[in-house]
Amino acid sequence: MESKITRRQMLKTVGATALAAALPGGLVHAQGKKYSLSLSHSHAPGNSALDVFAIKFKELVAAKTGGAVEIKVFPNGMLGNEREIVQQVQQGICDLMASGTAIWGAVAPKFQILDLPFLFRDYDHIHKAMDGEPGQLLAKYVEEKAGARPIAYMDSFGFRSVVTRTKEVKNIDDMKGLKIRTIQSPIYVKAVELMGASPTPMSFGEVYTSLQTGVIDGYEHDANTTLAQKFFEVTKYMALTEHISGVLGLTASPKSLDALPPDLRKAVLDAAREAAAFQRARAPEEDKLSLADLKTKGMVINAIDRKPFMAKAEPFWASFSKEVQAEDFTKKIAAM
Repeated sequence: MESKITRRQMLKTVGATALAAALPGGLVHAQGKKYSLSLSHSHAPGNSALDVFAIKFKELVAAKTGGAVEIKVFPNGMLGNEREIVQQVQQGICDLMASGTAIWGAVAPKFQILDLPFLFRDYDHIHKAMDGEPGQLLAKYVEEKAGARPIAYMDSFGFRSVVTRTKEVKNIDDMKGLKIRTIQSPIYVKAVELMGASPTPMSFGEVYTSLQTGVIDGYEHDANTTLAQKFFEVTKYMALTEHISGVLGLTASPKSLDALPPDLRKAVLDAAREAAAFQRARAPEEDKLSLADLKTKGMVINAIDRKPFMAKAEPFWASFSKEVQAEDFTKKIAAM
């Protein structure tokens, strides 16, 4: 027997059709099902490189999916330190991680070449490499090797330089004997050694107290992070070695991404790329503003001759790249 359609059913159907038309790309999901993805990063909330990206990404995902996907941002290492989050992303416990690419080097060794000291000349060089063939092939490699999927590349708000408590660094000789905190990554440790200092790997969360108590003489990072973490309270000098660009990335758990319906997954990926472009556009200006702000807070900032450092670094590119079997990547990036 043919069923009758009531006025109420008709209005309900029309309403659903109208809602579908209103959503970006016509995204419609049965019974209004919603999805939630966790995003962890280690920076302070506010005007820091990772949080600027994370908040923009959250906004874009909400807009592009009509609220069907929510990004829950956990800044300042709330879900654990970066090494723990790497494992959580691999296991699908944490859905997304915004971080420096360096932390993934422990599980995907070739990725470490992105932090070879003095490899990248400027932001344009970084973007050309990461948006081109090297970046795409490295992302594929990380997924195959480590079970995690890089989906966007961002910029640090400034290249990494050396910041010290009591000793002013004006040239390469001034670096001798200084205990400089760096990332727990072999290539970062070597970069500090090449500059003549004594590398002291430690977790990011321990840096402020270690500076305060004199456990370390300084650290290496960008001006924006120095400002955001209030490290200027326990340091005095910054030497603009600008030795590492500190490429950032958004890495996803394939389990989490692939659990999304295809249209929502595409929206999330599009949002990641757009948020990365937004964040990148701010990097050069944020670096300038951060340096100016640090000066007003009493920090002494010195431009130094980088050539002696570079002369030591270039032979290291070849030896390290060979060690991790990434010679082709390094040569392509350097030649761009």
